[in-house]
Amino acid sequence: MFVQDKVQEINEKLLVLKDVTNIVIWGAGVHTAKLFEKTNLFKYHIEYIVDMDKQKQGNTYFGFNIKNPDDIEWCSVKAVVISVPGKAEQIANLLTNEFKCSGKIVSLYEKKNDTPFYKLYDKGTMPIVYEGDYKNWNEAALECSGYGDKNILTKVADSINKVILGEAVWERDSSVFFEQKFVYRICASILRCAIQNDNKGVNVLDIGGSLGSTYFQNAKYLAEVNNLHYVVAEQVNFAEYGHKNLENEVLKFVNSEVDYNCFGKWDIVLMSASLQYIYPYKKVVSKVLDAKPHYIILDRVLVGNRKRICKQIVPARICSSSYPVIVFDESTIYQLFESDYKMLETDLSSVPEEAYFEDDIANSRYYVFERRSWE
Repeated sequence: MFVQDKVQEINEKLLVLKDVTNIVIWGAGVHTAKLFEKTNLFKYHIEYIVDMDKQKQGNTYFGFNIKNPDDIEWCSVKAVVISVPGKAEQIANLLTNEFKCSGKIVSLYEKKNDTPFYKLYDKGTMPIVYEGDYKNWNEAALECSGYGDKNILTKVADSINKVILGEAVWERDSSVFFEQKFVYRICASILRCAIQNDNKGVNVLDIGGSLGSTYFQNAKYLAEVNNLHYVVAEQVNFAEYGHKNLENEVLKFVNSEVDYNCFGKWDIVLMSASLQYIYPYKKVVSKVLDAKPHYIILDRVLVGNRKRICKQIVPARICSSSYPVIVFDESTIYQLFESDYKMLETDLSSVPEEAYFEDDIANSRYYVFERRSWE
């Protein structure tokens, strides 16, 4: 849902305030300010704004004095607008049972859908958008263009070639950047392996690594790592292009459908912004576990309060396309690897991102798993 759609929905809920006097707004925070800015709330007959925060009480807020709820004559209040997302039920019970308010109580959110409306996607700016709550992957895929679009490969290849020619410093998701920015977390894991291997070599498998975006971005930082072998496993069109045009003594490309054990032992298997786009993801996880790398790194994986399948929409200014995507819950992430691996590190991802839904906000996360026993 876009912010504009939610604003329309809120305005429809507020219509019950027409011709009502002595209206109280509960909440003197950012949410109320955004309601005044983006909805029709200000045009109604607001008498008071109340808040439980004693530090706010007595201050002026949009021309209203913020009052303690205990100081309101609730028997004369005709309507209350609850402007505290996530606490509507609690406040409604307080109004009814303790304050004996008999006026209309206007809740702006459903019980589970309490993401503040102003955090939803804006049609005017159109960043990368995540929509829907599909029953299964195929249902979502029917509404998406997917990675099969030849224009995607063309745009990514054009961006990578600018990096190679020195016209840009690095590339991500077909966008080019002109100031150096290393992914220190991933580099640190590679350097850790180099030390553990007495700097005799590090083998990295980057699953879903596009045309070597992470390798090219960090190549200068990792230049002193002896015998670094960096293999990108990608879908066939990306793998073929990379094999023909981009390979060097360090970087290689393979079809992601191959058996990962064919290439020897892996120190690191990296999945950066890829696991959530793979279906069925358990198949690739099984292949990774069979390969028995020392470390498994997940970066830029979306994690929310529950697992869901949705649609990612990428605007034209980046690369007009859409993909089915899985938002994981953290327990699922752990369960994928806990049989053979222990959690070594977890944090927000190298590229912070939030995906907003009415009932949740998913964050882009970073995980490092270490094999419990090394062979």
